[in-house]
Amino acid sequence: MNKQEITIVVILFVGLLGWGYFQRQEAASRVPAPVPAEAAALDATNAVDQAVAPAIEAPAAAPAAAPAPVAPVVAAAEPVLEPVKHALPEQTLLLTNGVANVTVSSWGGSITRVELKDYPETVDDDSGPVVLDLSGHPALSLTGLPGFSTAHDYELEYASEGNAVLLTCETANGLRLERRLELGEDYRLKLTDTFINRGAAAIALPEYAMAVGPMEAVRTKANTRGQVYLGLDSLADLGGAKVQRWGRKGQGTLKSIPALFGGSSGGCSRNRMPVDHMPQSVEQHIAAPQTWVAAKNKFFVQILAPEEPATACTLYAERDAEAQRFAVSTVSADMKLGTKLIGPGERVARKAAYYVGPKKFKILKTLGQRQDEVMLYAWWQWFRWLCRGLLATLNGIQAVIPGGYGMAIIILTLIVRTLFWPITHKSTQSMKEMQKVQPLVKEIREKYKDKPQKMNQEVMALYKVHKINPMAGCLPILVQMPVFIALFTVLRSAVELRYANFLWIADLSEPEGLFAGAIPFIGSLNFLPLVMAGTMFWQQKLTPSGGDPQQQKMMMFMPFMMLFLFYSMPSALVLYWSVSQGVSIAQMLHSRRLTTKAEARAHA
Repeated sequence: MNKQEITIVVILFVGLLGWGYFQRQEAASRVPAPVPAEAAALDATNAVDQAVAPAIEAPAAAPAAAPAPVAPVVAAAEPVLEPVKHALPEQTLLLTNGVANVTVSSWGGSITRVELKDYPETVDDDSGPVVLDLSGHPALSLTGLPGFSTAHDYELEYASEGNAVLLTCETANGLRLERRLELGEDYRLKLTDTFINRGAAAIALPEYAMAVGPMEAVRTKANTRGQVYLGLDSLADLGGAKVQRWGRKGQGTLKSIPALFGGSSGGCSRNRMPVDHMPQSVEQHIAAPQTWVAAKNKFFVQILAPEEPATACTLYAERDAEAQRFAVSTVSADMKLGTKLIGPGERVARKAAYYVGPKKFKILKTLGQRQDEVMLYAWWQWFRWLCRGLLATLNGIQAVIPGGYGMAIIILTLIVRTLFWPITHKSTQSMKEMQKVQPLVKEIREKYKDKPQKMNQEVMALYKVHKINPMAGCLPILVQMPVFIALFTVLRSAVELRYANFLWIADLSEPEGLFAGAIPFIGSLNFLPLVMAGTMFWQQKLTPSGGDPQQQKMMMFMPFMMLFLFYSMPSALVLYWSVSQGVSIAQMLHSRRLTTKAEARAHA
């Protein structure tokens, strides 16, 4: 590594540490102020009071040809926490395709379990598939609508057409719900709720909620500093609105949830109450129309998108009761659907799309409504495109080149380095020119060592005479920085890398973890970071000395700093950086051979 580049190198890795913080601050500027716990409880009480109001007003502008008005029979809403007293035992039916098994329950007509066939639960060869247990807050279940909650029994049967089930339930006042839930070819489900008024009077549906099931935190050994993988995203029903990311730093917390738990919203522990004094669960109401809401962890996501925008949404979080430090273990959400007046004999259909599966961009980009932005990419459009392009290239290489994603990362690294070869070569030539004038620079430093300003002026004048740009050596680092950060962003949470093996590495999304539990202090051996530090040390030895003692000391410390930063990062990231270092060494050796041959010809 060129010693003239030391400042930029330090800036690069300080930038990596601050990258996650910047993303969180960017998101924070778009998030409403947190609601105190007491206010949240009061809002919940008011919501119940409003729900059990004696009537709901009909729309002001009634059609001219409407029949004589009939006093509406209001479907009076019940409190959200309904007593669970099922008259019938639970029945379940299984919707299945090539990639997923979806369990539909007669209790509440909801989804209680999803198996993702292509994703093993553990790295073991005999592992079963990933199972999303949604029974604690069943997906697509209804609350606030009397007679149709998880406390009620639905009739359940397979549909005669399509990969679908039919669920039906009817209340005493003649309101019937016919629910059709169809599983597509991948992880998408189509929901159609048809309300039929079989009574003699109009029925007013109150505002009610449809649930997104709970998502649990993924336990990971990788330490990508400042990054959060458990969270909730939503898109407001406004033109030009940006996707709101409700996640933030703090062991998987939500942006405004720490204040509800009693912790500080800024991540500072000084104002945080003891963990054992915090509530077990909290919720926050977002009183704005929403197009969709998503609950996600590092690799998987649920997205609920009603056909008609929701009037509001509510976010839920539960903390890890066994953790010594504050950590959120589960997040979920629901979307509020607006009131509707149903006349006698009238049918009203409400549709929604529901995705439950991996955070795989190839699939998510086909969902529309910017649902692919649940991926942990940046806010800037140009940077998102760079991340997507790199991910598409990585997947394309993996599809045609044997060796899995490990080999794909190596080839992608070679492609990136080849694209930047002209800039890197120019930097190398500039480094050589600067090396030639180092004796003169040393003389100037000795002459003006007591006059730093004069010394800098004389050095710059010397560079100008010899037509040397001192910043040319920094240009490759500056140009490649966006690409490196983009790769860092992509590789840190790509579901494609989950349990992807390469050589001795069992999981590219995690540190190697060799001899786990057998090594004192560090717990396990991660070999790749040692290789990376070794290549950096080798590169320093190949780089001619710049003569600045301070820079030399800093350069000697760089391999140890990099080893510390990367030791617990995903193996995919360390593999990329190690290969990149190896390419730099090969380039320097090649350049040295060319220089030696040129000098030999000159003296011949």
